[in-house]
Amino acid sequence: MLNLALKKWRAKEASLGVWSNLPDIHMAEMLSRMDVDWICFDLQHGLMDYSDLTRLLPAITGVDTTPLVRVAANQPDQIGKALDVGAQGVIVPMVNTAEDARRAVSACRYPPMGTRSCGPMRDAMLEGMNYLATANGQVACLVMIETEEGLRNLEEIAAVEGVDGLFVGPMDLCYGLGLAPGSFTDPAFVSAIADILKACETNNLASGMFGYNAEMAANSIKNGFDFASIGTDISFIRAGATQALQTAKGDDAENAPTARGGY
Repeated sequence: MLNLALKKWRAKEASLGVWSNLPDIHMAEMLSRMDVDWICFDLQHGLMDYSDLTRLLPAITGVDTTPLVRVAANQPDQIGKALDVGAQGVIVPMVNTAEDARRAVSACRYPPMGTRSCGPMRDAMLEGMNYLATANGQVACLVMIETEEGLRNLEEIAAVEGVDGLFVGPMDLCYGLGLAPGSFTDPAFVSAIADILKACETNNLASGMFGYNAEMAANSIKNGFDFASIGTDISFIRAGATQALQTAKGDDAENAPTARGGY
């Protein structure tokens, strides 16, 4: 099992992906075949649950797009089940301390590096038990920095062995800093981003940003992030339908809604 997205991140190559909130097998198939590096299925805020993963992940098997799952919480059972069903990495929310980070890493790694229980259902079916020999080096463990506590403990979190990258949820980071949602140009937010990028560089970690649209993703990569999402399946549908309706009505382009910039 070669994790192509993780390979790019380790080489510090820019990487773009998409975010999936809808439990639609056909949408997942289409998005994974659009030359993106990764697709993340969201169990924290998406409209899907674990049973949906048993259909969505097989739908993108055989393509180069790396399947990731944002788990609902930093719990070993949730992380293990996401990996067992075929995810090649997890994004773990609300990691506020080094101990939180160690718990996430441990759930991602088989002994002696961690405490992941052995039961790689889909991977064993596809690769046989050879999966066990490579999984510890190919499963990506990405932890989210999105609170004031997480920022206070940033250096300790980034130094935890086995963490592959830090991932930013920008809206929650705004909340964590006591800012209004979308305050991406506020000095406190900009300073926090700089600290996160520095921690990643110091510890040779990948840095990721949840991008709400293509402009935000491009700005994130330009400003030093290694990977970012270009939007969500829901946002793609909304934007396409909005544009189609405006075109059909003959609305002027200047009246079209503009994409949010910044981080």
